Amino acid sequence: MKMNFDEFKKEVKENIKNYLTEEYQDYDLRFDTIKKASGYEYEALMISPKEKGMSVMPALNITEAYDNYSNGMEIESVISKLADIRMNVAIPEFDKEDIFNYERVKERVFPRLINTAANTEYLADKPHKDIEDLSIVYAVRVTEDESGFAEAIITDDLAEMWGVDRDELNARAMDNIAQRPPLFKNIEDVLFHGMDNPGYEIEDIEPENYTVPFFILTNQQKTKGAVMAVSPKTMDRITAKFGDVYVIPSSVDETLIVPKSMVDDLDRLVDMVREVNATEVAPQDRLSDKIYEYDSETHSLKIASSGQEQGNDMGMRM
Repeated sequence: MKMNFDEFKKEVKENIKNYLTEEYQDYDLRFDTIKKASGYEYEALMISPKEKGMSVMPALNITEAYDNYSNGMEIESVISKLADIRMNVAIPEFDKEDIFNYERVKERVFPRLINTAANTEYLADKPHKDIEDLSIVYAVRVTEDESGFAEAIITDDLAEMWGVDRDELNARAMDNIAQRPPLFKNIEDVLFHGMDNPGYEIEDIEPENYTVPFFILTNQQKTKGAVMAVSPKTMDRITAKFGDVYVIPSSVDETLIVPKSMVDDLDRLVDMVREVNATEVAPQDRLSDKIYEYDSETHSLKIASSGQEQGNDMGMRM
């Protein structure tokens, strides 16, 4: 008989140290609720040193683990997988006290892009900048490698303690993201060769060589990479090569770039975006049902005008 969620949590907590090495045997175990953007939250197991104070550690997703168990994974395998995640997490080269000193972390400040309406409560205590129906929030990148990164979202309290306002955070975040090369690939290359193969330099791509004029824009880690579309440096390179473009915020992880010259029916494109969002994109990963365009003169995004009502044009300069 399958365990219910509370029984499962108890089983994991009582047995996970059997799968951990000696250094973790004196660590504390506790459950916590992790709240993410778009109202997504999950139950997490935190395995932390007994020493009090700020520490960086993975939040082991117990909600997801229970889904794996409910779908047939053996409990021993579930617990072993959780233990492996905890033991193999990269230890960040980050002094936990640096978070309180803006001068020490300002090179680590990066933007994230989220949907505004779906994150009203989430945005209430965070400095952010609105762009149409999207918002930029800011985070301190605690650790980073080729496979991903861990970030701590900046709250109003932290920004106030630093003595910096939203405009300073935005300027710093845009400078920092400009130093990160984007990953830019045609969707045909992705379908035939996958996302793991390196992309091309934007300037070397010839859009007329592709049957499908959709290009994926993200970051090198391919996670939370939609924010590359608000990087003026990146978007200026794209428009210099492609001319005017539409920007489709397909998920928080990536956007699609389509040259305007290759779109005959914008309304049809709007319908496609709405259908894909409704059927293919998880709610916590959705960005917008709107299609944007990039203004290379003002270096800003705004909702593209079409025969269908997409919303009011209120583009905000970066």
